[in-house]
Amino acid sequence: LEVLKSKNVKRPTPIQMQGLTVALSGRDMVGIAFTGSGKTLSFSLPLVMAALEEEARMPLVPGEGPVGIVLAPSRELARQTYEVVTEFCTALDNTIRSQLLIGGESGRDQLQKFRDKGVHCVVATPGRLRDF
Repeated sequence: LEVLKSKNVKRPTPIQMQGLTVALSGRDMVGIAFTGSGKTLSFSLPLVMAALEEEARMPLVPGEGPVGIVLAPSRELARQTYEVVTEFCTALDNTIRSQLLIGGESGRDQLQKFRDKGVHCVVATPGRLRDF
């Protein structure tokens, strides 16, 4: 909740009211909304919550994961989404681990976190994900 307060989120936007409900129920959806309307929160928060539930049931060990994957069409959008996901993961005392998989950076370094600790949440571009 502190992360939401720091972002000045007092009440959910229309896309969040619809998206969070659907995502938390485990259903698929397509959401269309304007830039800045809170779409990223609508899918990243349920992802982190699902990862937290999985970690509580059976903690990830090195080499395991992910619990969920977010695909973004560009490196820039992937990086922005990763920052939001990581902010929620960090708020949970780093219990949940996230990783960014994009081209133009060392693939070996990107996979190291999987080998060392396991990763719950992945944000990737399609090309880099296909590389792995």
